[in-house]
Amino acid sequence: MLTQPNAADSPFYLLAPEWAHYPLLLLATVATVIASQSIISGAYSMTQQAINLGFLPRMNVIHTEGREIGQIYVPFVNWSLAAATLAATIGFGSSDRLAGAFGIAVSLLMAITTLMATFVALHWKHNPFLVLTVNGSLLALDLLFFASTSTKLLDGGWFPLLIAFVISFLMLTWRKGEELMDKVRLEIRERSQDFIERLRRDPPLRIPGTAVVLGRMTKGVPLALSHNVKCNHVLNENVLLVAVSTTETPTVAEEHRIQVTPLSEGLTRAELHFGFMEQPNVPEGLAQAMVHGKIPVFDLAKTIYYTGHETIIPSGRKPDLPLWRETLFAFMHHNAQRPGAFFKIPGSQILEIGVEFEI
Repeated sequence: MLTQPNAADSPFYLLAPEWAHYPLLLLATVATVIASQSIISGAYSMTQQAINLGFLPRMNVIHTEGREIGQIYVPFVNWSLAAATLAATIGFGSSDRLAGAFGIAVSLLMAITTLMATFVALHWKHNPFLVLTVNGSLLALDLLFFASTSTKLLDGGWFPLLIAFVISFLMLTWRKGEELMDKVRLEIRERSQDFIERLRRDPPLRIPGTAVVLGRMTKGVPLALSHNVKCNHVLNENVLLVAVSTTETPTVAEEHRIQVTPLSEGLTRAELHFGFMEQPNVPEGLAQAMVHGKIPVFDLAKTIYYTGHETIIPSGRKPDLPLWRETLFAFMHHNAQRPGAFFKIPGSQILEIGVEFEI
């Protein structure tokens, strides 16, 4: 540019000789497709992990490859990305105006990644001095880049920050709402020993077969079961109280998949563990448990699965969340995927029992 001032009109394209323009344009197009596909796949994977860790409501996750873990498709995320991309393209109008949004997003991502890598390295017991020296130097460089791009905050840089804020707020609202609901469920749930004593005092009609009762917690009796016994006065000969939990490891070995605790004759509590990279599959987990002899063998095809159909009524009575956040949480809960579909249970074997919660 010093020797050819007219190159300032298009310095990027003049970096290469004229004969290489079209090949490089083709290479850039291919690179863009690859990069966009990696973003889409990453969004699917992170959404699934956030769901399993309890930061997002259940969504429809489709596995596209039966032999490879992580090959998934999340329709809601796909269409949300499409809508956001079209909105950004139409709203900003040109790649020049999008440059500010892109720069601040990438530089902040680099800084966050460096911080997360520091926490992981310290958690893995690496030399703290070495970790802080290396990652501190990298973080200083990342923050320098971020400071240079922060001048574009009003010229499009606000857009990725707004998206990050909205998504984080929704995730925290769901997490806080689920914690509140766990407290409410525990207050209403009947204690296991009280339920067993009630069965002894007033024994219900025992019908043949096995029932699997799904619940979030390993304490008390799920409302789906206690309501059914109270209203219909019937109970299967064998009942499994199954709670599904997600570990902080990507996968869980088959021999550690289930933890069983007998409560009384014909009543057993079981906790199924799945890694955050796994799709919870209750029938498959029970089948593995039977193979390893941890639970009695029964016919999964004839098993009835009890699930709760929860309706949340926001009232603002709980101090944990203000009324407007309770309303948002109730909306998210209402639109979450049903437990039966999420846990891969055949629809013909599901018995839903409705329960209302006022929070």
